[in-house]
Amino acid sequence: MNCLLRMWREEDGVLSFEWTLLLTLLVIGVVGGLAAARDAIIDELGDVAEAAQNIDQSYSLSPISFTFGMMGDPFFFTFTSAGSDFTDDAGIFTDCARATTPTGEGPVSDGGS
Repeated sequence: MNCLLRMWREEDGVLSFEWTLLLTLLVIGVVGGLAAARDAIIDELGDVAEAAQNIDQSYSLSPISFTFGMMGDPFFFTFTSAGSDFTDDAGIFTDCARATTPTGEGPVSDGGS
């Protein structure tokens, strides 16, 4: 009985148990936080990749005409710009300047995505 009472009152090692418990909880929290950060980063990189796929540099400008002054005025000018347009067509995309894919199928077409 005396031995059990002595073990109950013993305080050696209490601090090491508390540190072990604290570090265990800290490691679990860090691992969970890193997993959440990993998922968020993957989602953001997916959004960036999707935005890069949808870049469209096509544009068109209609003709513009400006008139300054009045008829008969020596400073009567009419400025006209011609219309312009550009269409960005999807072409063949070859990664890393390779002529074939690793399976030897030829260039990779990026037109369908």
